[in-house]
Amino acid sequence: MTRHATARRLVSACAALALLALAAWMAAGGVHAAARANTLGQRLENAVQFVCALLGVATAVTRYRRHRLIRAVRIAWAIALAAVAGLSGMVWGPPMPLVALLFVLAALAVAWAMLRALGTAAASPNAIPTGIP
Repeated sequence: MTRHATARRLVSACAALALLALAAWMAAGGVHAAARANTLGQRLENAVQFVCALLGVATAVTRYRRHRLIRAVRIAWAIALAAVAGLSGMVWGPPMPLVALLFVLAALAVAWAMLRALGTAAASPNAIPTGIP
């Protein structure tokens, strides 16, 4: 294995660990916020937060798999991450649409970067393709 391939796999492994850490942080935040969720919007955001945590784990665990549903799981995770970010700016405290939009854009940028980092191992000749360009 070349140094370049090793570096790619290291970047991908670090991205998977960061994704698992993000999923754990989201699950812990969801547990903490569940007791304080009073409105329908807060409960919805809390539920999406748990779904996002589960999808994050699935995304990290399946980084080397070759299955047709993996791309859908990754897209669902990115959408869930953006939804949690946007909903949090609207349902916790006074609704702030501009802040919520900025949260969504930041979440999509994070998701894109994470998915690109996870896909770097696929660019090495010995890795199994992941379906992320």
